[in-house]
Amino acid sequence: MGTIKLDWVFAIVLIVAGALLTAENLDPEPMVAVDPVLKIIALAGLTLVIAFIATLAAAMDRRKVEDYYFQLMTNGAIVGIVTTLFINLVWDLLYGPLRGDDVIAVMLASWSLGYFFYRVRGLNA
Repeated sequence: MGTIKLDWVFAIVLIVAGALLTAENLDPEPMVAVDPVLKIIALAGLTLVIAFIATLAAAMDRRKVEDYYFQLMTNGAIVGIVTTLFINLVWDLLYGPLRGDDVIAVMLASWSLGYFFYRVRGLNA
């Protein structure tokens, strides 16, 4: 996989994140009430299953992708996670909890920006 192809992917992700953030806030979907116990069980179970699948997928991806590209993606993902956590914390303290689509949009955008930061500045930046 060439770096240019990966650049296009993350550029599209950044655009999609902006569109998602805009669309969700201009026409929000109604919230559905879920039993708290069911929500805890479902989220805990999904987290375990999806984290396991993502770990396997990352291992397969790493075997097929050059180490440099994998580091670009993973370093960008770390930036995305940390940025999302802090934005979520600050927003929650100031205005209340962010909705799910807002969190996803922030995470996608910050991952994309983190990728481009390392792509431009290098992995040792």
